[in-house]
Amino acid sequence: MISVRGVTIVLVPMKSLSAFEPQDLSKPRIRLVIVDDHPVFSMVLSELLDRTGDFEVVGVAKDGAEALELLAKVPAEIVLVDLMMPGISGLEFLGALRRTGRDVKTVVYSGLASPESMVAAFTLGVSAFIDKATSVEELLASLRSVARGDVPLSAEASAALHTALRQRTAQKDLSESDMIVLRRLGQRCRVKEIGEELGLTVSGVYKARARIMERLGATDEIDLIRAANNLGLLASTDRRETKGTNHP
Repeated sequence: MISVRGVTIVLVPMKSLSAFEPQDLSKPRIRLVIVDDHPVFSMVLSELLDRTGDFEVVGVAKDGAEALELLAKVPAEIVLVDLMMPGISGLEFLGALRRTGRDVKTVVYSGLASPESMVAAFTLGVSAFIDKATSVEELLASLRSVARGDVPLSAEASAALHTALRQRTAQKDLSESDMIVLRRLGQRCRVKEIGEELGLTVSGVYKARARIMERLGATDEIDLIRAANNLGLLASTDRRETKGTNHP
């Protein structure tokens, strides 16, 4: 495994090539879309999947907005999506895609395999959550399993879901609007800016902030930034930049 400008590329040993053997040549190939903001990674992954004979990569999108446009034109059976992307994050994309009602299975393929991101993704209906550090064999096995209608769970995902179920209270999950507010707070946007973007008063933004903090168990701004990061709502540039304070 090597890393090129932050992109991890898995080098496949000869003994792993059996993973690329088609499972059933009589079946049509599974149409798949990749959503990831690293073009080199998407290109390599697309080549790997095409070599199996089981999958046909019908499109690649660099962010959630582009993926929604692509899926409106190109039918697919599985969407493989990263969480941390500029613009519309992976979780926001999953929510938006779910609202379209399209019959497509979603699989998160991310290096951000935190318990919070896993629980949030499964809440939005994903069929599998695959860590980018996983082996090629496991990746292909999971995608084939999803194509059959199964929901493969890794040990990490199972543990995260089990913990979430044990700790769940009567509190509701974050709404799409809450996630946008949380992302903007994580980007250190001013409350007035957030209100203008979402059509909320300053008081309304503060109420949303208080609601989010209660549901996440956050006590201060640092907790909110950490939560936004753990949920994949912040792109890498967001974590490096400071856009002011959360005051009107």
